[in-house]
Amino acid sequence: MTTTQSNFCRLTGMPEEIYQTILFECGCEFAENYCKYLPEEARENHIRVMLSLSQYWNWWKTQWNIRTQEAFGLTGIKENEPQLCPFEIEALKEAFYDTHCENSYRNIYPNNLVMKVLRQKIYGSRNNTLKSNSIKGMERNRTRKSSVSVEL
Repeated sequence: MTTTQSNFCRLTGMPEEIYQTILFECGCEFAENYCKYLPEEARENHIRVMLSLSQYWNWWKTQWNIRTQEAFGLTGIKENEPQLCPFEIEALKEAFYDTHCENSYRNIYPNNLVMKVLRQKIYGSRNNTLKSNSIKGMERNRTRKSSVSVEL
């Protein structure tokens, strides 16, 4: 857990296990929502592969931490406060749920690293074959052009 996450748990009294469970369940829900427009035959595989990627979970935990920091910012509560009054605890919890709700993730997308590894796991060497054939074709064209220019 990050310092921000530990401070949130300390100040609100939320057990770290509960915090981590919410993080995990929301990460699974995000992956399902992200893949919901894929054809049905591909959807389950994409979700399964995405959830198996350490790169996905690293990205997700970063997004999660950013939103926990936003919860502190919305309330004006400092992470290093020694303790909070009951109404501050409730305000911080409410801000947490507001910043971590499904709508807060509507306009974010996994980064390029996650997408690259996801494509590689799903499509395997098919992308590499296409790339190598394209490079060979480019080399062949360059050779033709250079031989033409020599003849001139």
